[in-house]
Amino acid sequence: MTLADANRDADGSTTVVELDGDIDIASAGEIGDRLCELVAAGHDPVVVACNEVSFVESRGLAMMARVQRFADEAGCRLSWRDLQLEVLRTIHMSGLDTYLRIEA
Repeated sequence: MTLADANRDADGSTTVVELDGDIDIASAGEIGDRLCELVAAGHDPVVVACNEVSFVESRGLAMMARVQRFADEAGCRLSWRDLQLEVLRTIHMSGLDTYLRIEA
């Protein structure tokens, strides 16, 4: 799993972070920490693009919930975008689909 550097979108108003690979025990901690650092640094809104993420396990789900909570408490509009169907199913089965801000 890699976490690309944060980039601004075309109009410069949104921070976009692209993830790829699997979100698992080996990667979830670092990804969550880096996303929280962006929020703490005042980036708002933040979009996490997950179109290259093919698998999320329980540590990844926990990280997503932690980052969403941190962003919400900081007043940051953070959302998850371009989730593959299998990842969406996993999120739905966990019940996090009612908590995470997921863009269509």
